[in-house]
Amino acid sequence: MDTELLQVDYTLRQATAEDVAFLFRVSTDAMRPVVEALHPGRFFDSETEFRAYQEKFVPTEIEIIQYKGVDIGRLRIVRSLESLYVGGIQILPEFQNRGIGTAILTDLIHESSEIGVPILLEVHEANVKAQNFYRKFGFVKEEQKKGSCI
Repeated sequence: MDTELLQVDYTLRQATAEDVAFLFRVSTDAMRPVVEALHPGRFFDSETEFRAYQEKFVPTEIEIIQYKGVDIGRLRIVRSLESLYVGGIQILPEFQNRGIGTAILTDLIHESSEIGVPILLEVHEANVKAQNFYRKFGFVKEEQKKGSCI
């Protein structure tokens, strides 16, 4: 896949504690197909799930994806001297298939190349759509942890 920088009007901003409700909605909406595949017919208790999400919420590891100035998703990334660890690109369903995820990953590949560190991905084994997305860029599964792939 060509990794030239794409011209898609997205920006990133650092998440803050005030973003927790929005990010919970992004995570819930974007991951709904995966959760439904893993747990068909499961009742979703949003209050309980939100409390659990809040407890694990680390805003310093999350950037808000904005498209034309509107918050539309999240990028969970940890930059270190050893790697760019991408724990997920999640975009609200109504903003998917517009090239935003492709532009973000293309920019991350460029960043990785410039600083000389690999990109490490975490993708749930049931998230076939995300696995196929990353494979288009040449990513392959090197190790699998329980519940993860690629």
